[in-house]
Amino acid sequence: MAQVDEVLTIWGKICGPGLDEAGRALSLMTGLDFTMEDRAVNEETWGAVLERFDAGDEPEHCIVHLGAKGLLTAQIMLIFSPDHCRRLVSTMMGEEVEWPLDEVGLSALAEIGNVVGTAFLNVFANLFRTTFEPTIPHVLQGRGSEVFPLLACTERVLVTEAIFRVTDQALTGEILIVPTQTNHGVD
Repeated sequence: MAQVDEVLTIWGKICGPGLDEAGRALSLMTGLDFTMEDRAVNEETWGAVLERFDAGDEPEHCIVHLGAKGLLTAQIMLIFSPDHCRRLVSTMMGEEVEWPLDEVGLSALAEIGNVVGTAFLNVFANLFRTTFEPTIPHVLQGRGSEVFPLLACTERVLVTEAIFRVTDQALTGEILIVPTQTNHGVD
């Protein structure tokens, strides 16, 4: 069985290449000049993540959630403040959108999450010469931890503070990766 420690360590090391791949994929999808970089990569417990978002200055969040199955089962989440979410979707769609996002905006954000999550999975899959199947992404808008899935407070989470650079804007978000189950050994 692959150990969560190994998975988190390896995933932490591929954040840079994963974000590079995500930037290229977003550029191809949108025709816009997207780049992504990490500001920080840390490991936290799920309970600490929930506490931080419940106690934070920003009362609302927008989260794109998708799962992954393959060498391991994982949850991948992209988290944005309402302002950065709205600005990212507005830039992608080429017109100003309002908060909360309507169905078209939610669909656009889900596609961003799908591209970013799949880019990470592809980098990880190439490293281990295996395949990963992502689930269909879904988007939630809400306050504090109500937008997060139910996981044990002791689950370990890799948190990447990411900068999305597109056109003349630098937008921030967080990418959370939670390996929830391992299926095969990691060499």
